[in-house]
Amino acid sequence: MPKKFNEQEKQWIRRKLLEEGKRLFESHGLRKTKVEELTKAAGISQGAFYLFFGSKEELFYELLLAEEARIREQLLQMFGGEREASKESLRRFVSESFRLLSENALIRTMHLQGEFEQLIRKLPPEKLEQNFAQDRDAMLHVVRKWQEAGILREERPELIVSLFRSIVLLALHRKEIGEDIYPQTIELLVRVLVDGLYKSRLKERERHDSSETIGVRLSGSGRTDA
Repeated sequence: MPKKFNEQEKQWIRRKLLEEGKRLFESHGLRKTKVEELTKAAGISQGAFYLFFGSKEELFYELLLAEEARIREQLLQMFGGEREASKESLRRFVSESFRLLSENALIRTMHLQGEFEQLIRKLPPEKLEQNFAQDRDAMLHVVRKWQEAGILREERPELIVSLFRSIVLLALHRKEIGEDIYPQTIELLVRVLVDGLYKSRLKERERHDSSETIGVRLSGSGRTDA
């Protein structure tokens, strides 16, 4: 039977499991990390581990959520306060989002070792939905701001957020795409994505003015002399 711990001990053990988990997951990956290795660093039995986490996947997921939250905060600090939104700021946002997620040691190890599917299979659906909702809500703030500024197409904000997320998921297929052309592929994809989403206010005004001019001409051509 696992030993009982007081609140101070629980806090220390939980912190130790998270610290050791981050170190081991980043260096060995989820699949190769053993519960025994995690508990040894915290000085507890393997049975006691399950007083804190339902599985090593849940421990990994909690670390993953913390890393993603930190990245979201970085992005919001970098772009959320910009007064003048532009096509360049949109391009930098997409590129920086992908770079931060791709270069994160924990996230990169999970993708490179193909462990994303294992994580999805072992986690309760409600935990996955919680992560998706947090990502979506944080991104919606930025997307709506840019739509209000008139530089993003008037698509459903949720669809645009989903489009941004899909680029990040391409990291799962880095090997299939080809290591040698992967960076250039992502760079091109970001440019095409931004060009497609960007709504130039000048072009919209020109298109509107052109439509009005054509309408005037058409109405004028239908006049008859009295």
